[in-house]
Amino acid sequence: MRAMTSSILSSAARPGATVHFMSLPLALLAVVAPTLLADSDPPSITFYNQVLAVFGWGLWMAALAWWTDGTDEASAPRASASRPVLALSVVLWLCAGSALSSMWTTGLPTGLGLMAAGLSLSAWVVLNTAWRTAHRVDAADLMDLVCTALAWCGVLGIVLAVIQVFIPQLADGVFIAEPTVVGRAVGNLRQPNHFSTLAVWAVCGAAWLGRRGRWPVHVALAVMVLGIGCVLWSASRTGIAGMVLLSVWGLRDKGLPRSLRLALIGAPLIFGGWWLLMSAWTQMGAGHAFAAQARLHDGSDISSSRFKIWANTLDLIRAHPWTGVGWGEFNLAWTFTEFPGRPVAFFDHTHDLLLQWAVELGLPLAALLTALTLWGVWTLCWPWRPGPASSGDQASRHGVVCASTTIVAMAGLHSLVEYPLWYAYFLLPVAFVWGLGLAAAADIHPPRASLDRRAATPLDRTPAIGQSWAHAVLGVAVALGAMWCAIDYQWAANIYAPREGAGTLQERVINGQQRLWFGYQADYARVTAPDEGERSLPPKAFARTLHNLVDARLMIAYARSLAEDGQVDKARYVVQRLNEFRSTLGQQFMAPCKNLAAQAQRPFQCDGPRQRYTWRQVLP
Repeated sequence: MRAMTSSILSSAARPGATVHFMSLPLALLAVVAPTLLADSDPPSITFYNQVLAVFGWGLWMAALAWWTDGTDEASAPRASASRPVLALSVVLWLCAGSALSSMWTTGLPTGLGLMAAGLSLSAWVVLNTAWRTAHRVDAADLMDLVCTALAWCGVLGIVLAVIQVFIPQLADGVFIAEPTVVGRAVGNLRQPNHFSTLAVWAVCGAAWLGRRGRWPVHVALAVMVLGIGCVLWSASRTGIAGMVLLSVWGLRDKGLPRSLRLALIGAPLIFGGWWLLMSAWTQMGAGHAFAAQARLHDGSDISSSRFKIWANTLDLIRAHPWTGVGWGEFNLAWTFTEFPGRPVAFFDHTHDLLLQWAVELGLPLAALLTALTLWGVWTLCWPWRPGPASSGDQASRHGVVCASTTIVAMAGLHSLVEYPLWYAYFLLPVAFVWGLGLAAAADIHPPRASLDRRAATPLDRTPAIGQSWAHAVLGVAVALGAMWCAIDYQWAANIYAPREGAGTLQERVINGQQRLWFGYQADYARVTAPDEGERSLPPKAFARTLHNLVDARLMIAYARSLAEDGQVDKARYVVQRLNEFRSTLGQQFMAPCKNLAAQAQRPFQCDGPRQRYTWRQVLP
């Protein structure tokens, strides 16, 4: 503890101390707080986690822009240094533009388009704020902030994991999320793969703090070892691959303290040691569960249906190679396209970033986005190396490059088998760390001047103030957008989990339909409300909610609506697609067709369609 205190006190004399002391609470709000929320309101179990992340990052970026407005800026780097940042900015702009354009070209609901575009633009604000601030404050000092937050995510995550794995009766679902599988850690993000990636990031954060002397080496080492244990407890195969990334960092960064470097290099061995300990523990009692070991023997699909969804995605790409199906439309296009051997879960994402771009945006735009992203990856992780006689500053910047590369690479690896970057609590930290890493790789040298805003003369501060105001306003806009979205969400939540005095379901639905962000959620409640035998709403009533997530309940309601509207053959086509999912609701819907003699009054779902349709032809 004395070492931690002396490190913090000594940092007060260094440039960046003001930013460090004032920014740390906001960094904790942006990074740590979203990972701790266990409570949720339907229809989304991660909405509050995500909106808190966006709010926190908006405030932090606004504060960074304002607090550094009076500082001198590093001399302009070579023109090529900023090009990777511009390339990544173009990626985010194109994603935002694609989401917004889909609101007109494919009928994507306004709320879905605004949320997707807003998240992309928020990431752009974070990326550019990190890059810009690293011209005024040492990137290593800024890395201290985000890694402190990540390390505390790990410390608190360790507590959650221990409870979920070893004493699950303490997981109340309010403060500590209940594990979905016995003996499997999910943290409060409620998803094992998400928790695994967060644990790897926490190991990175602890290693960095130990490298910098912010934490005592033995404390950092303990968090690293326990963080690797969390990866095992999550039973995530993606997390296992993260052990290799940690080893690469250890091999690459000779500036690490010896014990921390050996721990990173030996991360796979530490993981194996945890495996042996858990195996021994399970043999000590009949009630001891080891989820990772159980997954090896459960006979389940090792890809978790990913190979099937990827095969279906390739078929959709072949059908729409140039412009894709439209941003956010994969679930709709895939659900209403004939795939007899499809996976039976209702996927809303391809579980691969590159395939997602290709199927929704088309091959040309996907190729451009991929090339620009790879440019940013290459610039970050490959060309820059410290020389044989590197100064302390150069070694520090090399450490930033190594740490940021590991964090970004973990998110990238995860994005090849899932979609973590669709979640704000992953995308925004990646954007910040990437911006810092690119600044360090560009060998930017912030001036060694005081960060006291009063140190600059009015004439010196005039350009900086203008730029800082612009960036601060963008950060505030991000935070305000998150607040607006959170308030709007209460109308949707009130439909599915009504508060006291909320009114009738019809009143709640009507009020919800009028909201900008989540009106489509109210549409879902309205169109699926009629029971069997009651008149369905016309197909036009389904226009918005079909673009969110099509599930068995919605397909049944839509098929009935089409049939009652006289579009019986299309209704039968929808039922045919429903049967491919082999869901319980679908089987119940088809139950009247069993042992039913051919007659004029046969239910419409008992016969197949006479023709085939494209997914767009089935829409209202």
